[in-house]
Amino acid sequence: MAGVLFGIGVGPGDPEMLTLKAVKAIKEADVICLPKADKDKCRAYQIALPVVPEIRYKKTISLDFEMTKDEVRLATIHKEFYEKYKQLLLDGYNLAFLTIGDPTIYSTFGHIMKLAKKDGIEVEIINGITSFTGSAASAGILLSESEENIHIISGQGNLDEELKLSGTKIIMKSGRNISSIKERLIPLEEAGKIIVYAVVDCGMETEQIYNSAMTIPEDSKYMMTIIIKEK
Repeated sequence: MAGVLFGIGVGPGDPEMLTLKAVKAIKEADVICLPKADKDKCRAYQIALPVVPEIRYKKTISLDFEMTKDEVRLATIHKEFYEKYKQLLLDGYNLAFLTIGDPTIYSTFGHIMKLAKKDGIEVEIINGITSFTGSAASAGILLSESEENIHIISGQGNLDEELKLSGTKIIMKSGRNISSIKERLIPLEEAGKIIVYAVVDCGMETEQIYNSAMTIPEDSKYMMTIIIKEK
C-alpha cells in the first residue's frame, strides 16, 4: 500500500497562522520534505518548528531547488526532486512537503504533485493562509469589496497590460523585479489612479509595510507582496 504525499501550506510567516489541519498532518507524517537543503535557512521549516517542535526528530529530505526559467532544466529538477521521494511513497511512508503560503499558488509542490499523480500515488493538499491575504491583514486593508475583481500577477509577464485590468492587482514575489515594477507604478500613483501597498516578510519579526510605491526600497527582498488598489 503506497503512502500519501501531503502538500502542506504553513502560511506566510507567523507560526500561529498554521491551521489545525496542517499541524495534525505534520505531526502524523513519516517524512518531512523541504525545498531547501539547509533546514536552518528553510523558511517553511522554521515557521512550522515552534508549533510542531517534534518535527526536528522526524526523518527529513532537504534539497535545494534551483531557480531557473529554462523549462527543460526545470523539468529535470522536478523529476530529480520527485525521484528522491518516490520510493519512500511506494514503500508506504506518508510524506509532508512543506511550502510557504498555500501549495496551490506558485508552489514547487505543484510540480511534484503532478508526477506523483501520474504514478497513481494519492496526493492531499492542505491549504495555508496566502501571502496576499496575510499582507492585506498586515496593511489593514480589504482586497475586494462588492463586485471588485482580484488579479494575481506573477510579476514576470507584461505588467503594462496587467495593470490595465479592472480591480485589485496583487504582484507576488516581486522583490527581484522591484525597479521595473516601481517605474510603472509611481506615475500611476502620482496621477492619483492607484494606491500601492507592499509587505515584506509578512507575519515575521522582520515584517515591513510600505504605503506607497515611492517608499519601497530598491533592495527589497524576494518575499514581497505588492497590492495595488484603484482609487
